[in-house]
Amino acid sequence: MYAVNLKLIKEKRVEKGYSFSKIADLMGFNDKAKYYRREKGEYKFNPEELPAVAKILDIPISKIFVLKVSKIETNKEVTK
Repeated sequence: MYAVNLKLIKEKRVEKGYSFSKIADLMGFNDKAKYYRREKGEYKFNPEELPAVAKILDIPISKIFVLKVSKIETNKEVTK
């Protein structure tokens, strides 16, 4: 299963010097909290928002996603 790479998104935002307000404006959000909650993982990015984030932050869309290993899969590896 894949997850959004929130760490990379934050790193790129900080690297570019974008505040939460600035990126929220670039994303078309009327409130910086909407973006903040997504970057912090409190809410998920909507699928249509991810290409915009990738473009604004100059991240290849393929790098936006990371492979997420579940605890069950990790435990199976340990018991082998």
